[in-house]
Amino acid sequence: MGDSRKVRITLTSTQDGSSFNHSYTGEWFRKERSIYIRYAEAADNDNPGAGEVRTLIRYRPEELSIVRRGVVESEQLFTAGQRRTGRYRSAAITFELETDTSKLGLTGAGGAANVDEHGLPTGLPFTLEWAYEMRVNEQSSGRFDIRLYIQEDTY
Repeated sequence: MGDSRKVRITLTSTQDGSSFNHSYTGEWFRKERSIYIRYAEAADNDNPGAGEVRTLIRYRPEELSIVRRGVVESEQLFTAGQRRTGRYRSAAITFELETDTSKLGLTGAGGAANVDEHGLPTGLPFTLEWAYEMRVNEQSSGRFDIRLYIQEDTY
């Protein structure tokens, strides 16, 4: 399936009980047994002139990767029940990080009925959710619950 669509992405991030919502426009496409979501964001929402970060999310059942490039660069990998290493780099700092993922899943618009035999969505909208603990230098830097709601951009 060679689907590619413009999408609206609603990201809800909860860290240690505090929630934040962000909306982006981007692109969703499918390649082989993975789906991809691509979008750009301001590096600093309070300072739009600070530069841009391009984000590419790849999901395949059991694994999610996030690669960010621009004024901030990072790579994160999430696999349910596993601790995975990644990295973060900006002009000011560079460090390795670990994600210990407790939950990772995808739900189609009508629930499991809108997911194919490979666990990928058969269309829009769909939701990606994952929960993890982030560790930097073996120290916890917080517990995160992330929800991405992907829907077709009708504008």
